[in-house]
Formats: sequence, C-alpha cells, structure tokens
Amino acid sequence: MTSRCACAVIVHDHSYTVWPVLGLWSWSWRSRSIGGADPVSEPEYVLGRTAGEYDRLIEQAHVMRPLTERMLHAAGVRPGMHALDVGCGVGDVSFLVSEIVGEQGSVMGVDVDRAALKVAAGRRAISGTGNVEFRAGNIARATFDREFDVAVGRFVLMFTDDPTAILRRLRGVLRPGGIVAFQEWVGDVHGVSSATQPLLSWVLGLLAQTFVRSGAHLHMGLDLYTAMLEAGFEPHPAPIAEIGLHTGDQVPGARRWALFARSMLPKIVEYGLATEREVEVETLERRLGDEYRNGDGLIPLTWLMVGQWAHKPKR
Repeated sequence: MTSRCACAVIVHDHSYTVWPVLGLWSWSWRSRSIGGADPVSEPEYVLGRTAGEYDRLIEQAHVMRPLTERMLHAAGVRPGMHALDVGCGVGDVSFLVSEIVGEQGSVMGVDVDRAALKVAAGRRAISGTGNVEFRAGNIARATFDREFDVAVGRFVLMFTDDPTAILRRLRGVLRPGGIVAFQEWVGDVHGVSSATQPLLSWVLGLLAQTFVRSGAHLHMGLDLYTAMLEAGFEPHPAPIAEIGLHTGDQVPGARRWALFARSMLPKIVEYGLATEREVEVETLERRLGDEYRNGDGLIPLTWLMVGQWAHKPKR
C-alpha cells in the first residue's frame, strides 16, 4: 500500500507537536467496502466500563480536545446548531460541542453505558451546562422526535459491527444539508521505532493486537471516507489526520499508555496475548518514562487520528 500524502510539523507551546497528514484519500483502500451484517451487534469493548476507565477517558479528553476542536470547526459546526453526540460516554465531546453551539444551540449525548451517562450527568450538574442532555440508548435502534444539524462521534464507529449502517442511520436523523463528523484512530500508526523504544513499541503493538482480537476496526480512521460515501453522504476530500506528540521534559505519554494498558489488561490476559507479569502494569509508567529519558525517541499521545466530515445531500 502506498500513499502520496504531504506532511508538516506544527509545535504548540514547545511541548505538543501535531503532524497533519493531507491527501489521505490517495491511499489504495479508498474503494473498499466495510459494510457488515448487523448494525446492532458490536465488537467486544476491551477497555471495560469501570470507574478507573471513566477517569482515564476524562484525562484522555484533555489530550484529544485540540485535535477534536480543529475537526469540528473545519466541519462547519457553529453557534446555534443542534447536535447529536453518538457514543458520548462520560460527556467530553458533548461538552466541547456545547461550547461551540452556544446557548442558542443544543447537544444530545447518547450512549449504551448507563454508568458512564451517570458520570456525564454529574459533570453537567457541577459545570452548570444548560444546553446538553444525555440519553441511554443504542444509536442503531434509537428514535428521536427532532432532526439534528450535526451528528458527531469520537472513537465510536471502530467499536460497531457495521459502521456504514450506523452512518446511514444518522443520515436519517439529520436535516437536509446536515453534517456528520467523526474522529477515529488508525491503531497501528504511531511513529515509534522498536529500535530506539522497544518497550513502548511492544506496548503499542500489544494494545493494537487486543483491539484486533476484540473485533474492533483498527483502521476505522482510514475507512471513514468510504463509509460516509456508502451511507449516502458527500464526504469532504481533505480530512484532518494528526498524531499528537509530547516533546518536553515531562512525560504525560508514559502515563497515558500505562493507563491504557491497565484498562485493557484483563482482555490482554484473557486473549492470551501477554501475562500480567509480562506487562507489569504497576511499574509500566516509570519504565516507559525511563526509556524516553534515556533515549532519542518520542512518546506519541495518540495513534494517527483521522477527522472526517461529510454533508447530507440537500435533496
């Protein structure tokens, strides 16, 4: 597989580096169909639904916020819009969208995880956010009494059996000309070399293998254009693709991937990919930090993230 993508480097506040990747749709996967049989069934959710995982998601959102915000603005999300947040979890994307659409707009977050929605509702109450509501339900079956201007999601379609069917379902609840905007990973693209950072390379590979074993779509970011096209949308030809990096003295990436491994450890062991002793999660953050400080590598804060948006035809 080859690409003809152009790359640039942007440094923010001397600590976070983002690599935008353009021309993504020259990759050879463009015409591949990703439809499945049952839009309701899902791959196994390997991250778990625990208080510790909800805390990790909230912490993760601080890393993801600037990348997601750029995508939302590029997609045309603006004040006064009424938005649907698919797979809203503990509410971070919903809260971000609520800031953009403002008091004249609204956000409805939908998720199957009632415990996560309880956390989201508690955060809403503490913040006093008045233009967000949360609802339990599976987007493949949920019904709504309104049309939306925009439907958004982050790391959601990768955990569905038939992403195209979900997008087609969303097309039905958007007004003509409405926007769909999703951000998904390419879970084996991260810029880490096993020659200089063998431990981090092994951890990232282990996480990717676990997602694959669960049935999740590891390359959902690359499939967004095709899925939106097949669902009847008009996708934008120049999505945003970025890898968030940290290049300062502090090592938040070490904590991030150690927390990821902690959440996924039960499934890693269950799938027979590694033992608890091999992962040694209690010391993993320290060991990743030491590897970074003693070498010439870097610690990505994300895999390659693709932000793709599209419009529902006006007719």
